[in-house]
Amino acid sequence: MGGFAGRPGRGTSPTAMLRAHGRWLGGRGGRRANRGGVDLEGADLHGADLRRADLTGENLRGADLRGARLGGAVLSGADLAGADLRNAALAGADLGGARLTGARLDDANLADADLRRAVLRDADLSGAHLSGARMAGADLARANLLSTTWGDRPPAEEDGEGPVPFSMAGADLRGAVLSGYDLRAADLTDADLTGADLRRADLRGARLFRARLEGALLDGARLEDADMGEADLRAASFAARPAGAPAPATPPAAPRPARAGAALRPRLVLGAALALGCAAALAVGLPAYLGDPPENTVPASSAFATAPASPEPLRLDLSAVGGGSWVEVHAGGTREGRLLFSGFVTGDAPHTFPLGEGGLWLRAGNPEGLSADIGEGAMAFDGSTGNFVVDADGVRRVDGG
Repeated sequence: MGGFAGRPGRGTSPTAMLRAHGRWLGGRGGRRANRGGVDLEGADLHGADLRRADLTGENLRGADLRGARLGGAVLSGADLAGADLRNAALAGADLGGARLTGARLDDANLADADLRRAVLRDADLSGAHLSGARMAGADLARANLLSTTWGDRPPAEEDGEGPVPFSMAGADLRGAVLSGYDLRAADLTDADLTGADLRRADLRGARLFRARLEGALLDGARLEDADMGEADLRAASFAARPAGAPAPATPPAAPRPARAGAALRPRLVLGAALALGCAAALAVGLPAYLGDPPENTVPASSAFATAPASPEPLRLDLSAVGGGSWVEVHAGGTREGRLLFSGFVTGDAPHTFPLGEGGLWLRAGNPEGLSADIGEGAMAFDGSTGNFVVDADGVRRVDGG
């Protein structure tokens, strides 16, 4: 441990403060840190024992707190911007409203810590232990949360209140263990959750727009009202239907009549009807034109009465292959069309949508987990996350459209 140098000008030295705090911890008099008002900006507190210290609102900018023992300490409203807290023990610490912008918290133990409304923008929390930490209202934008462990129990909610959103926009959460965690209404826009463990996590109302979830584990996660537009869900695991996954927005379609052979294309049916009409007209009009009408001529109206009924409207049966995929479906063949469905296609039962004029526009997170059928057999969606149009001609990719 260094000499605990701090900036001069306020109270006693950091070294004297720590000695007095040690005596206070041992019940031998002394004084609880930082009641003496020591200036701790940039202080060398490497390995210091500051358990249960009262550092409310203190200026600890740039302080060296590597390996420091801060369990149960009160740091609410403290300024720790740029501080080095690598391997620090902060279990149960109160960091509510603290400013930790750009701080180093690699491998720190923050279990059961209170981080509500703390500012952790651009902070490095790689490998940190956050089991039971309360994060409501915290700002973790662009924070490095690589391989963090969040435990399998949700944080305590604030009394009498619903979930308070917190931001992880752009955060690096690769490999993070967030199983069972309460992330309701969290902002994870552009976050990298590649390989993250989100099994049984509560992501209701969360914003996952453009998030990377490649290879993430989402088995049993709650995803009602989550915004997963343009999210990358390649190889994401949905082995079980997500709890509370939304049902199709369209009513169940009537069963499609059994047909022998392939479905009739609308253009072929129209061509057949026109050919029959022309044949009937020739049968009636040509003999009359030649001056020798037949005795038992069939009226034109009777000929047309035998024409086939209007072709059955084509429908898309969208089925899961393997783990399925998150899908967004719009009518009219464009993203601007009416939203028909937004949710997960999993299980054995297909989701059915009328093709209508212009077909359907789809965005699929895991295209290889889907199969399309418009009456001519299953067709595959190829490639990674992207946009597709399904119409009478089949399935085609239209990324950027």
